[in-house]
Amino acid sequence: MRYICPVCFKIAEVGEEKCSNCGYDFKNISDDDYSEKLIKALNHPDYNVAYMAAKIIGELKIKKAEGELIKYLQNSVKTRKDPYIEQMVVWALGEIGGEKSYKFLLKNRDKFSILTKNIIEDSLKKIKTRMANKEGEAIGK
Repeated sequence: MRYICPVCFKIAEVGEEKCSNCGYDFKNISDDDYSEKLIKALNHPDYNVAYMAAKIIGELKIKKAEGELIKYLQNSVKTRKDPYIEQMVVWALGEIGGEKSYKFLLKNRDKFSILTKNIIEDSLKKIKTRMANKEGEAIGK
């Protein structure tokens, strides 16, 4: 079976048990749960893989991806990564993010591409509504 290393994304040759680049043991691939694989795929060098990973994270509302999505955007601000992936990551944060995401997006909203600005505003609204609903539930209990 052929693998793409989830750590360094090097394509392994058929029959390799470990990544020849970083040493990752391919036996561990099946041990990772699906959400972990999606989180790792955010940094995949293939645009389509990274984009779809962010989209699925948002659709499935994988809360534990929040920190990695923020890290991706922090790096994106510094390196000017692809604006379309940036948009999808911001959208995913809007679907799952909490106070940490809200503060990050609010503080950095002027640092992203013009294409991302509307999505940031929508995501901020979603997160704010979600936080307000949680506060209301906590008060009502």
